[in-house]
Amino acid sequence: MSLRKSLRYLLFILMMVTACAKRVYDVSYDDVQKTNRVEVVLVSGKKVEGTIVNVEPHQLTLLLKDRTVGRLAKSSVRSIRRRPPVYDDFGRGISEEEIESVQTNRNAIIYGLGGGALSVGISFFVGSTAGKDASNGGTILAASTIGGGGLGTYLFVRAGKGKDRKDAIETIREKRRSEELTEEKGGDQSLQELRDRLEAEKKKQEDLRKQREELLRELQTKKKKEEE
Repeated sequence: MSLRKSLRYLLFILMMVTACAKRVYDVSYDDVQKTNRVEVVLVSGKKVEGTIVNVEPHQLTLLLKDRTVGRLAKSSVRSIRRRPPVYDDFGRGISEEEIESVQTNRNAIIYGLGGGALSVGISFFVGSTAGKDASNGGTILAASTIGGGGLGTYLFVRAGKGKDRKDAIETIREKRRSEELTEEKGGDQSLQELRDRLEAEKKKQEDLRKQREELLRELQTKKKKEEE
């Protein structure tokens, strides 16, 4: 494998972790919904993280990281940031706690082992090539192998966690689809009609999700321009 190809592999690894990075957006108080995972900055400067369990005109109720309930008056809130909301096929929110309850580490382990071995191999090759004619070639080789291998393994594990999260979300959606079908089986609609309705609702929610994310991006861009 050439040095150029090796560097391309390392660049690919970096692109993977960038793509899997958690996206967070600024939102207004009125845009916050139940099940949203948020970071609230108070007027005092204090940051509060948690999942929204209730939204009222005058206050937010959150389930905090330590599993206690916190209530924040609207007047005490300076800004709110949240991860893109996750919904099922019926437009109902899926909380981070529910996702975490079914999420496994299967892909994180597989990606970490396979990607880690690949990263160490590439880093070793790059280090041996770079330090071939250098007086401190051994140092370069060790630094490249340890640094590149460690970084690559970390990035692959993050990519695996991202895949585990997506699998967990789909598991929850599938469970809710099955529950909905079970509840309505005794009605007048046929099973195929229910499935068709589910598919139509799923497409509708996907279109709405894309619209929401586009609006959030526009708000972020507008805010940056105003700050400049």
